[in-house]
Amino acid sequence: MMAGYQRRTLVEWSVLTAAVLALVAACAVLGWSERADKAVYDLSVAAQHHAPGDEIVIVTIDDPSISAIGRWPWRRRVLADLIDRIAADAPRVIGVDVILSEPDTLHPEDDRTLAGSMARAGNVVLPALAEAGQDGLLVRYPLTGLGSEVGHINIAVDLDGIARQVFLQEGLPGRQLDHFSAAMVGFGKPPRPVSAYRHDGPADDRGTADGWTRDYRLRIPFAGPPGTFPQVSVLDVLGGTLPRDFFRGKSVLVGATASGLGDVFPTPVSRNGHGMSGVEIIANAMQTLQRDAAIVTLPAPWFWLCTLLPVLLASLASLMLTPRNALLVTVVLLAGTLAASLLLVVFGRFWFAPASAVLGCSLLYPLWSWRRQEAALQFLTDELAQLEQEPGLLAMPAGAGESGRNLDTRMRAVYRMTTRLRDLRQFLADGLEGLPEATVICDPGGRVLLANRRGLLLAPRTLGSLADMNAPRPGIRELINEVFVQPKAGLDYWDQLRSVYAEGEADADAAHPVQAPPGVELEARDEHPMLLRGAPLRSDTGGVAGLIVSVIDITQVRMAERRREESLRFISHDMRSPQSSILALIDLQNEPGRALPEAALLARIGDHANRTLELADDFIRLARAEATHLHFIKVDLAGVVLDATDELWALASAARIELKVEVDVEEDQSQLLAEPVLLVRAIANLVSNAIKFSPPQTTVTVRLYRMPQGLAIDVTDQGRGIAEEDQGRLFQPFARLRDTEQDAPAGSGLGLVFVKTVVERHGGEIKVTSAAGAGATFTIFLPC
Repeated sequence: MMAGYQRRTLVEWSVLTAAVLALVAACAVLGWSERADKAVYDLSVAAQHHAPGDEIVIVTIDDPSISAIGRWPWRRRVLADLIDRIAADAPRVIGVDVILSEPDTLHPEDDRTLAGSMARAGNVVLPALAEAGQDGLLVRYPLTGLGSEVGHINIAVDLDGIARQVFLQEGLPGRQLDHFSAAMVGFGKPPRPVSAYRHDGPADDRGTADGWTRDYRLRIPFAGPPGTFPQVSVLDVLGGTLPRDFFRGKSVLVGATASGLGDVFPTPVSRNGHGMSGVEIIANAMQTLQRDAAIVTLPAPWFWLCTLLPVLLASLASLMLTPRNALLVTVVLLAGTLAASLLLVVFGRFWFAPASAVLGCSLLYPLWSWRRQEAALQFLTDELAQLEQEPGLLAMPAGAGESGRNLDTRMRAVYRMTTRLRDLRQFLADGLEGLPEATVICDPGGRVLLANRRGLLLAPRTLGSLADMNAPRPGIRELINEVFVQPKAGLDYWDQLRSVYAEGEADADAAHPVQAPPGVELEARDEHPMLLRGAPLRSDTGGVAGLIVSVIDITQVRMAERRREESLRFISHDMRSPQSSILALIDLQNEPGRALPEAALLARIGDHANRTLELADDFIRLARAEATHLHFIKVDLAGVVLDATDELWALASAARIELKVEVDVEEDQSQLLAEPVLLVRAIANLVSNAIKFSPPQTTVTVRLYRMPQGLAIDVTDQGRGIAEEDQGRLFQPFARLRDTEQDAPAGSGLGLVFVKTVVERHGGEIKVTSAAGAGATFTIFLPC
C-alpha cells in the first residue's frame, strides 16, 4: 500500500500524524477544548427533547399568587393550608422547595400549624441549603419539629454559568445529604443508595477548600425548555379550582417561579435568554432518577477509539487520496464525529466529547497539504535553478502529460516537463511596467536599479533621481522610510531578505535554493495597509543577480474582508434568529397540547417579522450611508434637528419622557451642506436611543449650538449611563451593551455605526460623555 511513496514522504507523514495525535490526546486529557465540548453537549441535550411524565406536578408560587395572597414571605399557615389541600388528594410525596430554617417570631402559632399539617401529610420533603459563612460553608436545615425528610437543593453551575447537572450527595465529611430530588424519588420506597443510580462516578469533582464534598454527578437530560413540566398555581390549589384527586399518586413540587423570587438558571434548553427555575430543574432531576436516564461519560476505551480513529482515517486520506477527495473524506469524518456525539446523547445517554477529534481532523488536512505544497515548490525551485543555466526556448517535452494520484508521481511529471525550459529571466524587464503594483528591482546590496511607474508615484522623493544615470542610485531603505509610517518592520524584512540572498552567494548552489521569506504588512503614510514582498532574481549561473521588491496596496482586500465578516455575522446570527423563532412557533403550533391561541401566535410571529424588517432596514441604511457618492445640498441644520425630534414626540410621550429641544444659534447661522435624509435619520437614532435607555419621568435634551469651526448637536439623557470601559464598543457593528439584560430594548447594533458613518461622511465627528449611573451625552460636530 505504501510502495509508491518516497521514504522521506512516509517519515514526514508519520511525524505529522504522531504530533497531531499527541496534540489531540493532550487536548482531551487537559481539557483545552472544554468550552467547545460544552457547546456540543448543550446542542445534544437540546436535541433530545422528550415528553415529561405525568407523575410529576409543579405547584408554582407565581406572580398571580403573590398578587392575590400578598407579598412574600407568606405566613406559614398559608403553607400549612396548601399542604393540607395537596395531601387531601393522597399524593405520593410532597416536596416544598421553601427554606424554613428560622422560626416565625411574629406568629409562632403558624409554625405549630405547619408542623401539624406536615405530620398529617406524612410525606413531605424539605430542603437544606448550603451558604457561605465566616467558618466556611454552613448548612441551613429545616426547623426541628417539622418532622419531614430533608435533601439539599444545591445546583451545580459550570464556569460558563450554565446549570447542566446536580450532585446526588453533598456536605461536610460524615454529614452528607442526598439531593432533594433523590429524597423525593426514594420516599416511601425500599432504601436505595444514591450510588445505585446511573451517575458519573462516586468521586467526580468532589473536594473544595472548605472540606465540602460533592459526589455522584447527575447530568440531566432536560425534558424540554422552561415550562415543559405540568404546572399549577398555588392560587388554583387554595381556591379549590382543580379537579378532585388531581394530585393522587403523584410527586408534587412546591416552588417559586414569580419574578424576582427564587433562583433562575440558564440551562442547555433555555431559549431567548429565559432561564429555568430551580424547582423545574429539580423536576428534571427527579424524572432522570425515576427513569435512570442520566447522561454519563463514554467509557475510556470507547472514548479514545472514537477520538483517535477519525484522526487516523483523516491522516490516511490525506496521504493516499487526491486533495479534493481527502478534503471530502475529512469533511465526512468531521460531520460523522459531531453526529456520533449528538446521537450518543439522544439515543444512548452517553456523552462523548468530540472537540479533540474535530481539532485533529481539522489540522491534518491543511498541515499535510501545506507540507505537500512546500515539497512541490522546493522541487520546482531546484529544476528552475538548473534551467537558468541553460540557453534555449520553452518546449513541451515528451511524456509531460503523465499524471498520478500522489504527489511523487506529479513531481516526476513536472521534472520531465521542465528539463527543456530556457531563459525565464527575460520576462522580467518586459513585464515590469505592466505589473499592477509598485515594483522596484534592486541589486543584492539594496541599490534601486529599476522601478515601474507605480513605484515612482509611491516614492517620488527617493526615486525622483532614478532617471538620471549619473546620479547615485537610491537605496531601498530610503524608499521604505519614505513610504511607511513605522518602517522598522519593513527594514527588518529587507534585512531578512538580504541575509537569505546575501550578496548573490547564498543561493548560488541551485541544488539547495532558499525560499524567500513571506511578505510583511505595513501602514503607509496615507494610512493605507500595504504588503511589502520581495523575491530573488537569478543570473544564468544560478546566483542571485538582484531582488525584486513589490509594495501592494491591500486596502480593498482588508475592507472587503471586514465587510464580509460583518455581513456573514449579520446574516448568520441576527437575520436568522427571528426566522428560527418563527419556525419554532410553527412547529409548536403543530402540537395540539402546546399550541398557542391564534392571536398570541400571530402577535409573536409579527414581533419576529418586525424584528427582521428592522434589521434589514438598519443594514440598508448603513449601506446607503457607506455609498460611494452622496448628494449634498444646502440645508438648515435647525430644521433638520426639529424634523428628527418631531418623529419621536409620540415615542417619548408613550415612555413618559419629556423631549426638550434647544436651538442656540441665530436663524441664518445654521446653514451647511449636507445630505438631509441621512442626517435626520442619524439624529433621530441618537434621540431614539436616549428615549429607550431613559427611565420614565426624565428628560431627553437635544441642543444645537455653534462652535468656532462649525455646529454641534448634543443629545443628553438621564438614563443609566455608559461605563468608561464599554464606551469603546459603542460604535462597533452589532455591539449591544445590555443585550443580556432581561429588560434590554430591542435593537440591531447598527444604529450608532450608522450615526458615526453619516457624521464622518459629512466631515464631522461624534463623541460620547458618560459614566455609569450618570446619564449620557452624545455630541455631533459638523464643520461648516
